[in-house]
Amino acid sequence: MPYNNTPIAPPKECTGTVNMPLTRVKKIIHADEDTQKCSNNAAFGIAVATEMFVQYLSEKAYDFAKAEKKPRRHIQYRDVANAIARIDNLEFLVDVAPRTVTYKQFKTVEA
Repeated sequence: MPYNNTPIAPPKECTGTVNMPLTRVKKIIHADEDTQKCSNNAAFGIAVATEMFVQYLSEKAYDFAKAEKKPRRHIQYRDVANAIARIDNLEFLVDVAPRTVTYKQFKTVEA
């Protein structure tokens, strides 16, 4: 059976629905002690922005996966870490997703 590897195209216009559950987005928002109330419209806007950000990050990581000597279909952690390290817009995530280091490299740095 062949793989279904056709990408899901992002919508061109806002349809009023999101793929993320809004109740979970609201729970995450209310977990912050600084926010007291959050309207449904604000939670929807945050969910839409989050989906757009995840779409952008995955597209950039996929570009790095395709740019290797042996292109792959699947995104790995190292692709995401390379995208974060090399793209200026994603520089704020360097602490969240650092590049992987082999044990040998870690041992030489520590010694």
